[in-house]
Amino acid sequence: MLLKKRKKKERHDQIILATQNSIETSLNSPNFPNSPSAMANVSVAAEWQLLINRYYRKPELYPMRWKHIDLSRNKVACAPFGGPIAIIRDDSKIVQLYAESALRKLRIFNSAGILFSETVWKHPGGRLIGMSWTEDQTLICIVQDGTIYRYNVHCEVLEPNFSMGKECFEQNVVDCVFWGNGVVCLTEAGKLFCVPDFKQIKPCKLAEVGIGAEELPHCMAVIEPQYTVSGNVEVLLGVGSGIVIVDEDEVRFIDEEKIGGVVLKIAVSHNGRFLACFMHDGRLVVMNTEFRDFFQYQCEVIYVVFGLILRSNLCRVWFLLICFDMCSLLFHQSRWLGVD
Repeated sequence: MLLKKRKKKERHDQIILATQNSIETSLNSPNFPNSPSAMANVSVAAEWQLLINRYYRKPELYPMRWKHIDLSRNKVACAPFGGPIAIIRDDSKIVQLYAESALRKLRIFNSAGILFSETVWKHPGGRLIGMSWTEDQTLICIVQDGTIYRYNVHCEVLEPNFSMGKECFEQNVVDCVFWGNGVVCLTEAGKLFCVPDFKQIKPCKLAEVGIGAEELPHCMAVIEPQYTVSGNVEVLLGVGSGIVIVDEDEVRFIDEEKIGGVVLKIAVSHNGRFLACFMHDGRLVVMNTEFRDFFQYQCEVIYVVFGLILRSNLCRVWFLLICFDMCSLLFHQSRWLGVD
């Protein structure tokens, strides 16, 4: 047993060393934007763009070392703070396989794009619905029948597997939203199930929403337990022309008069205070979690929304990034709410 632990530690140390070496190699490469050779060919002024009264730029820190990886064909899970990246082919999409095997592989890369573990995905239970890293860098994978599979960074399955419960197994999971160390799953019957903490996996059922398979939500987001009054996770569902807020005990309906239309995407800020909603008519609506202090912006781009992300930095200045199929829009907090 001691020998096995020692070998695992040596393997882990080798992976960390390989990551450090690959990043150092990338930083010293002529392709690195801040290297002397690269900066000599780039106009400094051309890199910066004005947004209201501040300038921003987006330098490429280092090129990823992986090859033939098309992120649009895969499900991707990135661990926080530059941790490992898990990639697996998305079985919900029809893709051309080219020369690759029909067998799907779960691959784990370091933050520089170097592969350090992979395994063939051969679990039963239907499609992979979602995957995410926990705070202790355990990869959580949830499949259609509600089974939870866990992997370490070496692509080794951690036993035992867990289930979201009998109802999830019978109704099938259609969507899930992760946060920190927890997850909320939505079934085909419109039921919500939650695992508050992956350290002690005890699934629980949330309050009945009263929707069926014919009226599944347009979108789903969560407010983490540490930012709610009840101390439990709150789930926001875009249903019909309003928003439904669900926790373990109750369901609250926010009607169209407060929202202003059908919500297609919802994003919650990291401190749980603000919501960003992308509406069916192309409007971006930002408000607090009490559904007041509106800011609205009419997006002129008519592409299908790919993602909606609300981020913060240590200076308590808020940014909103909307990613479309072919472009992105960046909003600054001082434009719509003011810096608190």
